[in-house]
Amino acid sequence: MNRAFNVLHLTEDAQGASHFGAFLLPLRESVFAPPAHPFLVSPTMSAKGYVVIRIPAGWVGELHQSPHRQILFCMSGALKVTASDGEVRLVEAGSIWQMEDVTGKGHWSEVPTPVPFEAAIVLLGDE
Repeated sequence: MNRAFNVLHLTEDAQGASHFGAFLLPLRESVFAPPAHPFLVSPTMSAKGYVVIRIPAGWVGELHQSPHRQILFCMSGALKVTASDGEVRLVEAGSIWQMEDVTGKGHWSEVPTPVPFEAAIVLLGDE
């Protein structure tokens, strides 16, 4: 059984260029909802709130920074994201993407699929 989620990570360097990386979000067996049996749970992360988004098929955005430190959970469709260093990644249904490029050059996004991109975004709190 996989004991971690793979999370796409977008950060920025001291010059403001955005770069992709990834990290594993560890899971450990826990009694999360007693009296239910234990299951795998990630560590708790602080959050400020959440939004749900729907971006139409064919939408193309401008270069922009992430408005907050946030983590996105894609529910349907796909989003093509280009970091300012030129690397491209596809965020698809089931993907988790943590964005921390909040002050630099930012990234480009577009919906390359014939269906809308739908996701929930959790605004991360100060840790």
